[in-house]
Amino acid sequence: MLSDSLSLNLVELGHFAAHLALAAALLSGLLPLAARWLRAPWLVNLSGNAAIAVFVLTTLGGLTLIHAFVTSNFSVLYVAQNSNLALPMFYKVTALWGGHEGSLYLWVWILALYTVVVAWYGRSRYPQHLPVILAVQGWLMVGFFGLILFLSNPFERLFPAPVDGNDLNPLLQDPGMVFHPPMLYLGYVGFSVPFAFAITALLTRWRSELWIGLIRRWALIAWGFLTAGIMLGGWWAYYELGWGGYWAWDPVENASFMPWLLGTALIHSITVQDRRRMLHTWNIFLVISTFSLSLLGTFLVRSGVLSSVHAFAIDPGRGLYILAFMTIVLGISFGIFLAKGRYQQAQEAITSFLSRESLFVWNNVLFTVACASVLLGTLYPLVLDALTGARITVAAPYFNLVMVPIFLMLLLLMGIGPLVPWRKANPERLKRRLLLPAVAGVIAAVLLPFVFGKVYWTGPVAVGLITFVLGTLMTDLSRAVRQRRAQLNEGIGRALLKTVLGNRRHYGGMVVHFGVVVITVGLVGSGLFRSEISVSMAPGDVVEIGGERLRFEGVRRFRRANYETTEGRMTLLNSGRVVTPERRRYPRQEAPMTEVGIDSTPLRDVYVVLIEPPAGDTKNIPAGTPSATEGGKWAIQVYVNPLVQFIWFGGVIILSGLGLSLSGRRKRAREAKALAATTSVPAK
Repeated sequence: MLSDSLSLNLVELGHFAAHLALAAALLSGLLPLAARWLRAPWLVNLSGNAAIAVFVLTTLGGLTLIHAFVTSNFSVLYVAQNSNLALPMFYKVTALWGGHEGSLYLWVWILALYTVVVAWYGRSRYPQHLPVILAVQGWLMVGFFGLILFLSNPFERLFPAPVDGNDLNPLLQDPGMVFHPPMLYLGYVGFSVPFAFAITALLTRWRSELWIGLIRRWALIAWGFLTAGIMLGGWWAYYELGWGGYWAWDPVENASFMPWLLGTALIHSITVQDRRRMLHTWNIFLVISTFSLSLLGTFLVRSGVLSSVHAFAIDPGRGLYILAFMTIVLGISFGIFLAKGRYQQAQEAITSFLSRESLFVWNNVLFTVACASVLLGTLYPLVLDALTGARITVAAPYFNLVMVPIFLMLLLLMGIGPLVPWRKANPERLKRRLLLPAVAGVIAAVLLPFVFGKVYWTGPVAVGLITFVLGTLMTDLSRAVRQRRAQLNEGIGRALLKTVLGNRRHYGGMVVHFGVVVITVGLVGSGLFRSEISVSMAPGDVVEIGGERLRFEGVRRFRRANYETTEGRMTLLNSGRVVTPERRRYPRQEAPMTEVGIDSTPLRDVYVVLIEPPAGDTKNIPAGTPSATEGGKWAIQVYVNPLVQFIWFGGVIILSGLGLSLSGRRKRAREAKALAATTSVPAK
């Protein structure tokens, strides 16, 4: 009884803390205005304290919700809807973001974390502008706390409390649930920091050259988390949904892809402003648009307007609130941009078509067109349904038709860019640098049909561009290493290491580009050369596909903590390894689930799905024993996906390159600090 009373009181404490966090966020948003109206500058200094208070109070509320899940406190409606007594402890903790209310709470919790980090770093780096930045973040938190506390309250009580809960969605009972949603949210919410900087710059006429460098790091961090979230989501869909793919142009997948596209354009565009003092206004537009698309993703997932394995079906009132909040944020931010944007003027202009800044502009154009195309394909069915009642689906054929050519053009620019200097290139010198990679790319494109037979046109073009980009990356690196060796007479290994570490920002970007190339290899291999077959198999039957031979050994039945499973066994005769696809049944929700069996090597995946049992056979299978006694046939789907592992390897390479690029600024900061310490020592 004492523990039950403590659990009930903790929930009320967390609920009260969330209300206090709303008050503190409101205070953070009002303090700069009050300081100006009341002519009391000392009020501004309280903004940082308010940000810390919001984070502490939000954390307290989040921990009480996690405690409610861990202790199976079903007097909390949200816990009763998304957990039960049999749910493993691992998933009870992550169930916090397993539903609508908790996922929104995680959103604002991460926003509070970013805000307190900005406050911490801003006290010494940009103290004059920090209160306005925190005010923008504060008003964003006010909007989300309003939704959470008054329309989507995760602390809502349920009396009398049920004996057991409903259970977490079986799709979410997977290790991917631990990492994928938080990574996406860290990316989505991370773009609120550049957004707050941009709005502050517009309101205070903060000179672009003084703040654009500050948001580069924040943009890279947000982009990195969003990239990791998208990659983890593709990996999760690949092994969980049982359809052999990793990206289906699902509307909610698109909702995460759109801010990624504009975020990528923003990172490249910031580089141009950093180096050439141009694109000031365009960068502010990209910042606002990228964060706006993050809010749009929140609306699409949680408004109930989409039918998706990712989306939460909720009542129209919540969707209307999110739409109204998003409209207010967009209206105010773009209104400020239109009124104040003219004060952010570029100091230089593009002087030559053959220059790196020119290629960066084309890069921005392609990413923006790609984002607009995805936005059109995602929203058009919703708008048409709202206006006419007609229901249509814009599926993969449209997106592939539009996006594949854009992606191939981006690959071409990615190959040319590193070899083109800033301001103006020498055409003859550029031609010499590009000749060998271009010839290698053409040869690779021509040879592909001879090696693999007739393939779709994108195959040879993509392989040619992959070879071309690899060639230009090697040309860029080898030229720098040769120059260093000629100057310092170093060995190849030392010269290579010092070259990369000496310009981490540039070569971090090159590693990211290499990761994109590796992903492209995986996309081409798994997209154009995949094999699949659907067969009915009895124990002992053998199937051949894609150079692999598989023998069906039968099935066994087991009971786990909160589900029953029928496990199939397939032996790969080429290697002797075994894969074990499953059919799971979650009694609490009567939800059948497929768990695929995958045998992976660097060059291919054998991907097996146990689809349907023989009629009337599953009940006769003794627990823990093979089903060979009945001799029934099972419907089995087998895929052989060449090179699909390259997609996940490429994602790891991209994040490694991002880490290398981010480490460069830390190195420079340490060197500057050391220099300052050295110069401050008095001479003896």
